[in-house]
Amino acid sequence: MKVLSLRARLLLAGGLGLVLVSVLAGVLLGRLFEQAARDNLDTQLEQDLLTVLAQAEIDATGKLALRQEPNDARFQRVFSGAYWQIAATDGQVLLQSRSLWDESLQPPISTVPTLASGVDFNGPLQQPLRGLTQQVRLPRSQSPLQVTVASDRSQLDADVARFRQRSALAMAVLITAWLAVLVSQVQFGLRPLRALGKRVEQVRHGDAAQISSEGLGREVAPLANELNALLAHHQRMVSRARSSAQDLAHALKTPLSVLHAEADGSGENWRQTLRDQSRRMQASIDRYLASGMAADRHQRTAVAPIMQALCRLMERVHSERNIRFLTADIDAQLYFSGAAADLEEMLGNLLDNAGRWAAHEVRIQARSEGQHVQIDVIDDGPGLAEEALQQVLQRGVRLDERDGSSGLGLAIVGDIVDSYGGTLTLRNTGSGLCASLLLPQA
Repeated sequence: MKVLSLRARLLLAGGLGLVLVSVLAGVLLGRLFEQAARDNLDTQLEQDLLTVLAQAEIDATGKLALRQEPNDARFQRVFSGAYWQIAATDGQVLLQSRSLWDESLQPPISTVPTLASGVDFNGPLQQPLRGLTQQVRLPRSQSPLQVTVASDRSQLDADVARFRQRSALAMAVLITAWLAVLVSQVQFGLRPLRALGKRVEQVRHGDAAQISSEGLGREVAPLANELNALLAHHQRMVSRARSSAQDLAHALKTPLSVLHAEADGSGENWRQTLRDQSRRMQASIDRYLASGMAADRHQRTAVAPIMQALCRLMERVHSERNIRFLTADIDAQLYFSGAAADLEEMLGNLLDNAGRWAAHEVRIQARSEGQHVQIDVIDDGPGLAEEALQQVLQRGVRLDERDGSSGLGLAIVGDIVDSYGGTLTLRNTGSGLCASLLLPQA
């Protein structure tokens, strides 16, 4: 199924809306005009009805008569379209206008109203009429009378039809104009998106490093900023992958050279050599895999449970030296914006490293710092020389190489922290070393 473009969707939705509203407006205007014309005709008929009633009377003999004929010439001309008549309740015509000649009016009512009501019916020569009928009782009258006045509504119908025709023509012209305005509006409104597309294309072709948000408007500029953040993240990941690949190649070069030399040598200690160099290559590969992991910021990880679980684990790992791992009171609502495995990897390496250098205990604490979570791992060991605090965080520099350590702990932590846009800092305290993590807070 073909997916419509944003421009086509806006034009289609706007065009259908314009046509629908215009049709409804045309129908409504036609109805309003017809009602206004009908009300105007009813007002004229009310005046005619009052004129006839004002002249009707019951004379001394008990007969119905008019003191004076209505002087409107329409009632005198035969089948002129203007009529009046007075009839008994049984339908017998007692008096009528000359314009009716030998015909009579038959308004379609089942019950004669006491108040004037408008009705549409056909008159002499099948003329379409608009009439008013009212039931009255004149002085000295023994029974009520039915008084009806009517007027030809052909002109009204013609005026309404002509108005509707002209309204339809006017609406067609307006729809055309509105559609032209809509096309211009869509073209103008989508201009920032087209500009954004061109700037993204420039970045893709290498003509620009970032997407400029200038002139994109308040609605589109945040999208450009998010794309720039995505590009920066992608660039960091590419840089990390390239650095990791270079490190891996460099790290594997020496073990491979040793194995090659051992293969050309006497081979007396080849098993031990193979075991040692395999361990070194495995450690290098582990570091490469760790540095190649991408940050997952769509997860929320509670900090306190992971810290407590790792402290219990590390106490067993360093049980031979009786190192205690202590956790301060941590807010249960403190969440790290990332994967639990990443937090475990970072804290596990820092706690293990602190346990190696601690004399008696390692303390860990966490708190909220604005939009970030700060986690401090503090040992009571000898600390580091001031010049080594920054050097030890540089790629390829090992903190220690005793007890079979690969020296990759801080490097792995640094790689994961960088992927989340956080920081890892080391500083000496009064009685040891403090490693601080600053990570995004969920």
